[in-house]
Amino acid sequence: MPEFDFDLFTIGAGSGGVAASRRAGEYGAKVAICEGSRVGGTCVMRGCVPKKLLVYGSGYADHFADAAGFGWEVGEPRLDWAKLMAAKEAELDRLEAIYHRLLDDSGVTL
Repeated sequence: MPEFDFDLFTIGAGSGGVAASRRAGEYGAKVAICEGSRVGGTCVMRGCVPKKLLVYGSGYADHFADAAGFGWEVGEPRLDWAKLMAAKEAELDRLEAIYHRLLDDSGVTL
C-alpha cells in the first residue's frame, strides 16, 4: 500500500477547497486535493455556471422578437440544442482547465 505524506489533504475541489489548497501550497505546505468529479465543484460544474449559460442561450428568442419593434427583420428563431450543450461543455472545460492550472502553479497534487 502506498504511503503519502502531506501537510494538508483537502477533500473536494470546489471553490473553497481549491482556494484553501492553493493558499496553503503558496505558503510552502505540501498539499493534496481529491475530487470525485470535475475540478470546480457543484456551482461551477453542475449548478450556477451551467444554469447561467443555458439561461443566456435560451433568451435569444425573446431578444429577436423584441428587435422586430426596432426595425430588425429576423427569421423565425430556431434553437439547436446540441450546439447549446456543446457550447456549455466547452465553457466548463475552459473553466476546469483554469482550476487545474492554478492548482499546478501552487504545487498542489490532485
